[in-house]
Amino acid sequence: MSTIMMRHIYALPLHMVIFLMLVLLIVWAMLSQHKNQKKRTIINAALCFIATFIILYATILTRTPGNYELILTPFAALSAARQQPELYRAMLMNVFLFFPLGLTLSNALPRKWHRWGRIILTALVGCALSAGIEYAQYRCALGLAETDDVICNTMGAFLGAASLLAAHAIEKSRERVRHTNMTLTTTETQFLHIAKAAVSGGALPTENVDWPAVFALAGQQKLLPILFEAVRKMPAAEENVALFAVTKQQVIAQVLHQTIRASEFAGLYQRLRAAGLHPIVVKGQLCSRLYPLKDHRISADDDLYIPDAEFMVCHEQLLANGLTTGTPTDELASADEVSYTKKDSPLYIELHRHLFDSAEDAHDELNHFFADLKPVESDGLLAMPPHEHLLYLILHAYKHFVRSGIGLRQFCDIGLWARAYHAEIDWQRLHDQCASVHAATFAAAAFRIARDYLGIDFDLPMPWDASIDVEPLLHDTLCGGVYGSNDLTRLHSSTVTLNAVKASRTGEKSSVLRTVFPKREYLERRYPYLKKRPYLLPVAWAQRIAHYASEKQSGADNSASGSIKLGKERIELMKRYGIMD
Repeated sequence: MSTIMMRHIYALPLHMVIFLMLVLLIVWAMLSQHKNQKKRTIINAALCFIATFIILYATILTRTPGNYELILTPFAALSAARQQPELYRAMLMNVFLFFPLGLTLSNALPRKWHRWGRIILTALVGCALSAGIEYAQYRCALGLAETDDVICNTMGAFLGAASLLAAHAIEKSRERVRHTNMTLTTTETQFLHIAKAAVSGGALPTENVDWPAVFALAGQQKLLPILFEAVRKMPAAEENVALFAVTKQQVIAQVLHQTIRASEFAGLYQRLRAAGLHPIVVKGQLCSRLYPLKDHRISADDDLYIPDAEFMVCHEQLLANGLTTGTPTDELASADEVSYTKKDSPLYIELHRHLFDSAEDAHDELNHFFADLKPVESDGLLAMPPHEHLLYLILHAYKHFVRSGIGLRQFCDIGLWARAYHAEIDWQRLHDQCASVHAATFAAAAFRIARDYLGIDFDLPMPWDASIDVEPLLHDTLCGGVYGSNDLTRLHSSTVTLNAVKASRTGEKSSVLRTVFPKREYLERRYPYLKKRPYLLPVAWAQRIAHYASEKQSGADNSASGSIKLGKERIELMKRYGIMD
C-alpha cells in the first residue's frame, strides 16, 4: 500500500508538486508563530523523525539488490534531461523528498539559535543523510549512486528550512502592524509581567517565556540586574543553564561597575561639599535608594545641578580631582551642561547650569520651575524638595519622550518617588505645572504605567486622570530602549518630532525640509564651531548629511525615510497624549 501511495505521489504533475511545496512552506511559517514553543518543538521533532523514515523507506528499505552504478559528475542529470525530460521530474522529486525534513528539522532546533544557523545546519544534515544514502545504495547494489541526488536532496532540505525566513518575514510584518497600531507584543507583555514582579513582588510567569528575548529587552531598558534578581532561582534557570549563566555574568559586571561608580561618586561629592560648594544631586543617586537593591538600578552617569555662581568653581574642583572634559574652555561660560570623565574610573559626571537646554525652544520653558530651588538634606546629599524632584523626573522623561523616546526605568523612578513621598507632593500644583507645559496627560500616563503595569501602588487624587490608554506609550517605550537609543533611525527621528513640537508652540508649519536642514541652534551642540562662526551652517548641514550616509553604509539600523516615517508616527503619539494639538 505504501509503495503504491509513493508511486502516486511521484506521478503528480510537476506544477502540483511545486504548488504543494509552496503551501507547506507558508503553512509552516504560519505555524511557527504559535505561542506554545515547547509543543511546537515536540511536534516538529516527531514529524522530522517521520520524514527521515519516509526518506529511508523510499531510498533503501523498499529496494532489492541488483544493478548499481556510480555517477560522480555534478549536474550530469541536468545535461541529460535535455534528451530525457523525465529526468526533470526525478530531480524535482529528489528535492521534494527532503523538503519535509528541512521544514521539520529547522523548526525543531532551538529558537535561541540564529535562523541562518538553523537553516545551514539543516542543509548540512540533509547533505550528510543524502550522501550516506547514496553510499549505502552503492555498497549494497541498490541502484544509481549520484552526486546530483545529493545536490537535489540538499537543496530540498535547504528550501524546507527556508520556512524560517518566511516566518521571520511574517513576524516582521506583524511587528510593523503592531507598531502602527501601538499594541504590545507577546515578548513585551512577558517582560512587563516579570518587571512588575521584580519591582513590586508577585507571581512570575512560568510557561512559554521567551527568555532570550526577555533578557535582551531587559538589557535595552537597563533593567537586567533588577529582573534577573527576581528570576534567577526559577525552574527556568535549570532549563536554560547556558543562557542564565551568561546573563548572570553580565549582571555581576554591571552591578560591580555601578557599585564602584557609586562609591567613587560619594567620595567626590564629599570633597565638593568640603570645598564650600552646593551641588544638588538629581535622578540616579536619589532614585536608586528606593529600589530593593540600589546598585541594581543601573545608570550611565551622575547628575549635579549647581548654582550658576558656583559653576566655574565646581568645574575647577572637578579638574583638581582628576576629571577631564571635552568642552572647550571658551564655551564653559555659556554651556548648559558639561560632562566629565576620569581615566581608569567609571565616574561620569554631568554638571548642569540649567537642567534643560536653554537653546532648545521645545525645552527652555521647563527651566523656570527650578530657578529658585531651596535644596534639602537627604542622607548626606543636597537634593531638591520631594515635590520639585518628582516634577523634574516627569519633565526629564517628557523631554526625552519628545525627542526620541524614554525607557521603562523612568516610569519606575517616577512611580517609586510618588509612592515614597506621596504626602509631600502638592498634587494639584503638580498637575497645574505639568499642564502649563502640555505634559499633564503624559504625566498621568506615567503614573498609570507605574501603578498598573509595575505594581507601584499609590493614591492618585483628582484632577489626575487614571483612565488613560497607555498601551501605545508603553509599546513606544519598549521599542526604543532607554532614551530611545535602540537604533539610529529612532535617534535621528528626534529632528522630526522636535520640529513638530516647536511648530505647534509657535503656530508655524513643520516640514521635512526643516528636518533635513535644521536651524543652527539645533546643530550647535554637535558642531560647536557654529557658535563662533554661524555662517558655516551650510558646512554643518553637509557634514551632518555625510555622517548620516556613513552610518548607513556601515550597516547601522538607520535610514532617512525610516527616521521621517517613525517621526511622523511618534508625532501622532504625542497628539494622543496632549503634547501637541
